[in-house]
Amino acid sequence: MTASTPQSLTAHLILDQLNTEGCRYLFGSNASSDSPIAAALLRSKYHSSERIKFIGALHEAIAVFMAAGYSQATSLPSVVNLVSGQGLLNAIPAIYSAYRSQTPVIILADQEDSYLLNEDPPLAVEHHKMASSVCKFMAEARTAREVCRLIRRAFHEALTPPKGPVVLSIPINLSLSTARAQVMTPPVSSPQGAADENSVAKIVQKLTESHSPCIISGNEVSQYRARKEVVLISDVLGCPVFSEPLPTGVNFPNRHPHFHGVLPLNSKEASNLLSKHDLFLLLGVQNRLPSRTDGPSLLPDNGIAIQINMDGKLAGKTLRSNLAIQADIAETLSRLRAELQLQVDKSWLKAANVRARNTISEIAEKRQKFETALNFPDPNSQTPLFWLLRILDGTRPQKSVIVSDINEASCQPFEVLSLESGSSFFSSTSGVSGYASGATMGIQWAGKDIPVICITGDESFLGYPQALWTAGHYQLNSKFIIAKTQGVHSLKIAPSAPTKKALRWQFSDPRIDLKQLAEGFGIQGESVRTFGDLEPAISRLFETKGPRLLEVDVVV
Repeated sequence: MTASTPQSLTAHLILDQLNTEGCRYLFGSNASSDSPIAAALLRSKYHSSERIKFIGALHEAIAVFMAAGYSQATSLPSVVNLVSGQGLLNAIPAIYSAYRSQTPVIILADQEDSYLLNEDPPLAVEHHKMASSVCKFMAEARTAREVCRLIRRAFHEALTPPKGPVVLSIPINLSLSTARAQVMTPPVSSPQGAADENSVAKIVQKLTESHSPCIISGNEVSQYRARKEVVLISDVLGCPVFSEPLPTGVNFPNRHPHFHGVLPLNSKEASNLLSKHDLFLLLGVQNRLPSRTDGPSLLPDNGIAIQINMDGKLAGKTLRSNLAIQADIAETLSRLRAELQLQVDKSWLKAANVRARNTISEIAEKRQKFETALNFPDPNSQTPLFWLLRILDGTRPQKSVIVSDINEASCQPFEVLSLESGSSFFSSTSGVSGYASGATMGIQWAGKDIPVICITGDESFLGYPQALWTAGHYQLNSKFIIAKTQGVHSLKIAPSAPTKKALRWQFSDPRIDLKQLAEGFGIQGESVRTFGDLEPAISRLFETKGPRLLEVDVVV
């Protein structure tokens, strides 16, 4: 359905369409003030009534990271306005991050006046060439009348599996022109359905024949809110559940007695962990490549492999598969449970109960063995990364959210922290510096009162330290914990090429004082050099609302 409008400034039509789409925040940088779209918003009824609020940052990448965090927390598309020239150039790393994590972000990128484009003006950039490889869909408006249609399509493209960022290039002269156009009302869309009856029957047959099944819960599970159904099917099967490598959300509650852990990026280690199972139920798994080009597959050669993905491009891709299905994960699992209850007999139920007891016992023994081997650090030594996460987990408020881009094989935040709620943890698979600090603030806009805790390494944080200005300006209840290695460890995803650990270039001389940096942005900061000072310092983070920063010297 569309609504006809009288002739209006195109920038106002854009705002009307965004309002109809349910947009409540327009993210941008200080340079976005020069955009006709942001300028129109700041003078409009939408901004004065806070129906659409402009959220500013000091860098375009931070604005996109914030938008991505907001989308991850709400499952809604977010909108960013970028000025012509430097806008899209600066935002490319963050757009790539959203692309890798399949996050629906819509970027309205100003383009120079279309009358001048053939003259190669100073701020003109070929948006198609620059953005097409790091976004799901890209288009440039040719006429003012089509802008509302393009925005409607952008929302559709961003939300259709696989979700992802969309870039719309809008020449400035179009935004400043007047046009008679139609504001398009979004349709009510039905969700993707369950797998067909034949596929469900085949899966049920394989599950009932299996003696040692396991589940690999992927990032689509958290993205499409199927976590509850994965828990229920694991309880029915009595089998262990692994998370795919690099989880971007809570794909499975990590203190559940069936949770066996996050599969390592090292595919040889992952394959060894899975080798005793005869059936692999891969639910929404996105990351499927070996850590090295000569490495084995994530899955061992034995056993039946069944893949269910929302994204049809992933079902049956790369990993070996006996059955690959594109369907709604939650609906399919509900159908599977119903069919299992109809078809299994008492002997199968008895075997499933025995399997459940063995699974719970094995995982409990593994956890107990790990806890027994732990040694409390010397109070006068630097803090091990594991103990930073452990102390934080015991100190943080129960209703708090963790945002992290740390990837360290020996110490995964998703395994150390207690994460039960589906909205308690967010991460990225991109390895791009600055994600965690920017996304933390975007997630904060989705839940303003709940503390949102950023855990990141200093190498990542220093990519865009000016993110602190936004936290200070809006007095967000965001807590920044910086694991400081000064370049000894990157705490990010490592390239696949090196055959052995390389000697890293360090940035310890001169020592960067992040506490002073935070105070320069108006945020109270604190430094922790030794483990004995850690717990009181973390407690102080949560004594009052508002942004705080804590830098902690860590060892890995």
